[in-house]
Amino acid sequence: MKKRFRGAVILLCGCALVLGMVIFVLVPRAAAITLPFRWGNIPLHQPKAIVHQYLGRPAEVTDSTDTWRAGRDNGEYQLYVTYAPDSSSVSYKIFFHYHLGFFHKQYLLVQK
Repeated sequence: MKKRFRGAVILLCGCALVLGMVIFVLVPRAAAITLPFRWGNIPLHQPKAIVHQYLGRPAEVTDSTDTWRAGRDNGEYQLYVTYAPDSSSVSYKIFFHYHLGFFHKQYLLVQK
């Protein structure tokens, strides 16, 4: 009986370790590799019109930030471009929102 219990505990710990490796190591690396094509080279220090011409129409527009979204089967990429008061792009962040059943996690992939 004790051997079965130990075996079950070891098996459960092994499964938890593999799941943890997948969620915290493999998913962010795979998400960084599979970024949408144009998001790999964002034009910084360019006017807002050039950024929109390069990336297309944003999903949300404010005075200082534009947001683009790209959906995937198990999550969504989000790109936030921040503008200076003269409407030139200053910085950007790319997030990946991952969901697997009841588990949801947000990964910051790139920040410049």
